[in-house]
Amino acid sequence: MGRYISIYVLFVCMGNVLLFGVPLIMGDLVGEFDRVLGNVVIFFGSFIITQLFYIMNVIQKNN
Repeated sequence: MGRYISIYVLFVCMGNVLLFGVPLIMGDLVGEFDRVLGNVVIFFGSFIITQLFYIMNVIQKNN
């Protein structure tokens, strides 16, 4: 279970770095609503990616 938690945290951190870092490099300022919406998408997207890793691992163990 710790493996999947670390994958989730890795994707969340990577997504947040990209969400906040890219506009700083490009010089584009986005609104607060865009950042909140981006964080929600990152959290749910990371959860789905982590679940896909879990499903692939279960299928691999069954074969």
